[in-house]
Amino acid sequence: MKIRIVKLLNLIRFRIIGTILLSITITVNAIEATAPNIDYRFIIPILVMGGVLLTPLIRGRRIVGRIYRRGVNQYNSRLIVCILFILGFHNKLVGIPIAKKSIYGWLFLGVWVIGSIITFIWMYSNNVPIWMLSISMILAIYKTLKSLYS
Repeated sequence: MKIRIVKLLNLIRFRIIGTILLSITITVNAIEATAPNIDYRFIIPILVMGGVLLTPLIRGRRIVGRIYRRGVNQYNSRLIVCILFILGFHNKLVGIPIAKKSIYGWLFLGVWVIGSIITFIWMYSNNVPIWMLSISMILAIYKTLKSLYS
């Protein structure tokens, strides 16, 4: 049952992030397209798509509310619970113990880390813009933490 709750939380997290990115994209494109006279009709597609994408959140609000309250009681901080939710560490919120990795899991993680380091060296030596390099490093660190703690 806990695995199904984790999958629901992942679905809700991806849909919230997707809705936010979709809203930003539609808003920026609409403002750019109607630059001198800004037309606010672009809000309608945001509301429709947001309603469609966030249906699991509306349906699972009781479960999410209980998990949120339990997390706040456990960690005594709303900020920590929100960070754990946004980063995707739902196992900690639900209470699933972290499984020990097999030798193949550690081998895959090691190959992945070595590949990331080689990629960063290649990016640095080919003068890739610093913002692109920093985004790649943040994603690599996140992926490493996610694979270690889930």
